[in-house]
Amino acid sequence: MRAGRLGNARRPDRSSNALILLRVGAYRLAIEAGALKEIRNDHHLTPEESGCEATLSAHELLGIAAGPGDRLLVLRPGRVGVRVDGVERMIEAGEFRPLPRAFQGEERAWYRGLVMVGDSVCP
Repeated sequence: MRAGRLGNARRPDRSSNALILLRVGAYRLAIEAGALKEIRNDHHLTPEESGCEATLSAHELLGIAAGPGDRLLVLRPGRVGVRVDGVERMIEAGEFRPLPRAFQGEERAWYRGLVMVGDSVCP
């Protein structure tokens, strides 16, 4: 058997990245820890009451059924909050894989890539 490159495959990024694993509905997603200013309990306050310029629902952004939205991720820079169902933990991820070519639409701008978390793949 001969080892070789598959087409124009790029080498994975081997640098270490701090990621926060979160849940939106049945989906597990990751966000870079440096993109967050804070994580707080969400009491479904108005943006002004929560100290944010705007609050968005991750369910609406991703087009999935509404959920409890118990946690508020405050993004940096600025003060935009994103409601998610839960935050699992922080991990160090060693490599991002590019999105497969099957991803052809808007999602190419939403996701940096895919990362392995244990034995599962997480966008």
